[in-house]
Amino acid sequence: MSDTEFFVLFDGAYPRVPHASARKSNFVDLPNTNYDDVDGQYALENQLSMLKLVEELGYDGALLSEQHNGPIGLFGNPMLAGAWLAGQTDRIKIGVTGPILNAYQTPVRLAEEIAALDIMSRGRLIIGLPVGHGMQYHSMGVVNVATARARYREAHDLLIAALTREGPFEWNGEFFQVPYVNLWPRPLQKPHPQIMLVGGGSLETLDLIAKHGYGYNPIGVTGVTDVQQIHGKLADLCRGYGYEPRKSQFWGGLNVHVAETDAQARREVEAHELWVNQNFFPSPYHDSFPPGYLSEGAIRGLYGGSSYRSKPISEITYDDEIERGSLVAGSPETVTRKLQEYLDITGVGRLMFGSNNGTKPKWLTIKSLTLLAEEVLPKLRGGAGPREAELLGYGSNAEYGAMRNREMPPPTAILDGRMVNVETAHIEELRAPTGE
Repeated sequence: MSDTEFFVLFDGAYPRVPHASARKSNFVDLPNTNYDDVDGQYALENQLSMLKLVEELGYDGALLSEQHNGPIGLFGNPMLAGAWLAGQTDRIKIGVTGPILNAYQTPVRLAEEIAALDIMSRGRLIIGLPVGHGMQYHSMGVVNVATARARYREAHDLLIAALTREGPFEWNGEFFQVPYVNLWPRPLQKPHPQIMLVGGGSLETLDLIAKHGYGYNPIGVTGVTDVQQIHGKLADLCRGYGYEPRKSQFWGGLNVHVAETDAQARREVEAHELWVNQNFFPSPYHDSFPPGYLSEGAIRGLYGGSSYRSKPISEITYDDEIERGSLVAGSPETVTRKLQEYLDITGVGRLMFGSNNGTKPKWLTIKSLTLLAEEVLPKLRGGAGPREAELLGYGSNAEYGAMRNREMPPPTAILDGRMVNVETAHIEELRAPTGE
């Protein structure tokens, strides 16, 4: 039986755009005159309905991504979709990856959003903190790409300080100067909501993760040997910081499609996979990776091994994806076998399924996810169901009454020259000055 948790990712692209061969980029130069209101509404509502379906089908969590300045992911702020999902579900973990730290003028604003969403979800929130694709910096207008990495590191430190430290306190850094950092509200999860970082395996990113005990998703790295090696480096770094890594720190990500047979799976999904490869992220190198955006080590990791950039994305075929392991497609038996092999070798504690980048019709996405939930996950889980989330806070008025801290001061006001407890001031015999 596997104790791995299974998440579903929806990028929610707007697919009705010219083929990438007719333009330079999907992010910078594609005019929004290509956007249609009806199709845009359909794309957003389809993504939301699929996110809600994740809980109904029995997965452990749902993931949302943040994109800007193009048709790839229409939620410019996935915290909005996360808030909607928190109100529509009771059990699944909600992974929001972004928010992109550098898109914020101040990370204190993001800390407020994180704390509020953690409360709304009763502690089910997982936050991803990507640096963001280089081409998206063209649309932010707040960051010099050459200093984006340094600004990101300071923004991270200020964000964590805001979420964890008692306020008010002053912050004077290179990029942020805040006279009073004093977070209201504060998150339910302590010391802060779970955090997961994504990357291509650079040592600097792995060291940051190990230092803080974060989760790590080697985005775009799908070969089992490469994932195993990267996670091995992370485990060694964690031990260097004096602790044994938790299994939940190790993430993996694969595109998955399940059909009745292997041949049927290919017929259903091949064209959709090729659309992604040929249209989703292709952009000029100087847009994707402007000077200063990546360290030398990160570039080496990105273009080596089984990284999704080790070959021009637009040239990747269905057979390439199957061979390198970035796509697992086939009958329930085939998918079960391949996923079990992946879990046995990598040992990931959380596995992310990419299910629809925007072109699959809704019925086909539901079909695949249903087969995956009913025919594959029970075998991977040894017959067990999804994990029950450990909800924080209270769930009823009775629980609130039992859990509230009676030592906290009541709200007070001066009434008839006396300081009174506002909560009982409407009852004459209880309208006594506070302290009596």
